[in-house]
Amino acid sequence: MPKRLREYLLNNKEEKEMKKKLAVLLCASMLGTALTACGSNSSSDQTASSSTEESKWASTEETFDPLTVEDAVTFEELRESNGAITKSSDEYSFAGNVKAFENVVWQEIANGYEGFAEDATAAGCKLSVDTTSPMGESDEEGQLSILKDQVRKGVNAVLLSPISDANCLPGIEAAHEADIPVYAVNNEFNGADMFVGPNSLEQGQLAAEWVNEKLGGSGDVAIVMGMAKTAVTRNRTQGFEEWFADNDSDIQVVAKQNADWDRSQAKDVAATFLKTYPDLKAIFCNNDVMALGVIEAVKEADLTLNKDIYVIGCDGQSEAYDSIRANEMAATIDTFPYYEGYMAAEVCYRSLIGQTVPRVVFTPSKMLDSTNVDNTPEENIGWTDPVFE
Repeated sequence: MPKRLREYLLNNKEEKEMKKKLAVLLCASMLGTALTACGSNSSSDQTASSSTEESKWASTEETFDPLTVEDAVTFEELRESNGAITKSSDEYSFAGNVKAFENVVWQEIANGYEGFAEDATAAGCKLSVDTTSPMGESDEEGQLSILKDQVRKGVNAVLLSPISDANCLPGIEAAHEADIPVYAVNNEFNGADMFVGPNSLEQGQLAAEWVNEKLGGSGDVAIVMGMAKTAVTRNRTQGFEEWFADNDSDIQVVAKQNADWDRSQAKDVAATFLKTYPDLKAIFCNNDVMALGVIEAVKEADLTLNKDIYVIGCDGQSEAYDSIRANEMAATIDTFPYYEGYMAAEVCYRSLIGQTVPRVVFTPSKMLDSTNVDNTPEENIGWTDPVFE
């Protein structure tokens, strides 16, 4: 586990520590049995008592923070410990539910789900994945309606990336009542039985470390944040801010404001920042979409990108790659969304066929700038295809 993550855990132990540990231990001891059972479709699975049913799944009332789960592993560590994927004769179906296809990150995560299903099918497994999204990243009710419909249709697992921390809670509870496990992909939420995605606190730290090096350890910077009610926003922002204090940097975060993942809002926020803080040297954005809006504001302010000011994004969208190549966006923290989706589907499948899988599996993130933006994703994360036997 990275030193910075260990320090974070130590600093936050006092907050409901015993309560969280008990919840994690209970989930860990019972989740494997529950997941295997949900894949069998046996009628005997439905005869459990109400008290057993309540303890089988994660609670939507208990705070779930992947950063506090002590047995969390990286995806690479999971593969090393579990080895090949056994070819099960059982048929499985996954429902994918992402924030919005209009954002290429979520489309790529969905493509990753399908990519694993295709590879598993080609290897002799029986797996199908159907992924849907609401109309936009603000359509919270629409996403909940989709989730409830997916549960009614019946699947073996749901791979869910909710718009906010709470908008899908009734659908998660409905899934658990139907003996369907719910996997958090990319962003955590209460009621998630497992989490697969990047360490969002560490992503903010990566961005801060990069900015510190570029600015020589001093200067004013700002943050354009995503939606306030998502853990990813909070963690990326916190990781960025705390890195400077923890590393004795003279860089000061002089402003931060939410732009709700929206490009035009981010442009307006940045325009205000640039007028209010004329000495601003860098702006960190919680995602690439907002970073692209910030770049527009910088241009309109007649500032030179990557000289007067640096703009850093997060997610690794293809448009961010193009912007880096054009010497506009300075850098992005790539989460490799296609492979993130692929890894999530693989983790889900491994757990359903009975392999031991911890509750939290972290997928890789990497800082991309002009020095490595032309590497393939496979090169940047050292990707290898799974082995089926």
